[in-house]
Amino acid sequence: MKIEPEKLKHHNLKPMKCELNYLSKSDGSSILSQGNTVVLVSVNGPLEIKSAYQSMEKATLEVLFSNKGGKPSVADRFKENVIRQTCESAILGCLFPRTGINITIQELENYGGLVACAVNCTCLALLNSGVAMRHVVAAVTCAVDDVGNLVLDPTHEQIQSSQALMYFVFESSEKNMVTGFTEGKFSEDTYLEALELCRSASDLVFKFYREIVSKYCSVIG
Repeated sequence: MKIEPEKLKHHNLKPMKCELNYLSKSDGSSILSQGNTVVLVSVNGPLEIKSAYQSMEKATLEVLFSNKGGKPSVADRFKENVIRQTCESAILGCLFPRTGINITIQELENYGGLVACAVNCTCLALLNSGVAMRHVVAAVTCAVDDVGNLVLDPTHEQIQSSQALMYFVFESSEKNMVTGFTEGKFSEDTYLEALELCRSASDLVFKFYREIVSKYCSVIG
């Protein structure tokens, strides 16, 4: 199934704004807003770590997610797991055996699409850090509203009234899905349509990455 460009025009993503090198004491950092949702990410590493945590084959990736309220929750641990698995698929960890890479994610505002914003902000922070990657990744959220229509990059209100949510992360090389999870009930056809809609929308995220990286490269140059 292929989503026509005309259809995608009616499913715009929220405006994205980003600043790299936001934190001075990290190897890479990024603050990203998608609409009114804002996330700050710092990356440190590769670093020396205790031998008990070392892997002979690749870097050990540690992800810490902090919500706005500051109290750790089960949902936060789930976000950490999703982001860690996504990053492990992208980072060339085999180049940094017996070291550690630490990723710290801070939720600043959440008005819908927090996980997608966190994944995208993390990818930008990794690019800023210079860690070798086999590809970059882009996350897109899709909701199924109360009458069965797909809503790309939904707001907090649209999420609250939706009957299902789908989260997809795609890699930049072949646009294959590297991470995906869902909530709620939906048909197989709805899932496949949402998958292709989000895959097409990921082009907009990758384009944004290129614009941000080009901007900062020109500043450095």
